Amino acid sequence: MSRTLFVLRYRNGEPEPLDLELVREVLSPYITAAAEEIGNGVLLRTADGREVDVDVNDFCVAVSRFPPGQFFDILAQLVDRLGASVTPTDMPVALREEADRAHLPARNAADAAVITLTGPALQRYLTT
Repeated sequence: MSRTLFVLRYRNGEPEPLDLELVREVLSPYITAAAEEIGNGVLLRTADGREVDVDVNDFCVAVSRFPPGQFFDILAQLVDRLGASVTPTDMPVALREEADRAHLPARNAADAAVITLTGPALQRYLTT
């Protein structure tokens, strides 16, 4: 895929800092290349053999050109553990639960979709 998605945790309409140690914990089994600081980006390789470049900063995890398959299982786990949402560049925000809608910026809240946090469900939502 050529879309970009962002894993963000919103509070009161603004992105909130992510727990970077938790990001590292979730991603570390799949990291094949990374700088010492996770904020300099990582290359993941999933068990199904696909590679994904992931950019990380204090407020978001960003992925461009995400592949089908196990990547979405990793994404679902990351989003759930962080209490975050998935913000694609070209479609409504994907929420973990309805309560998260109240924390989105007003411009995103009405169209956001609550999605079951499984890899297949996220893949269906983000690739249709």
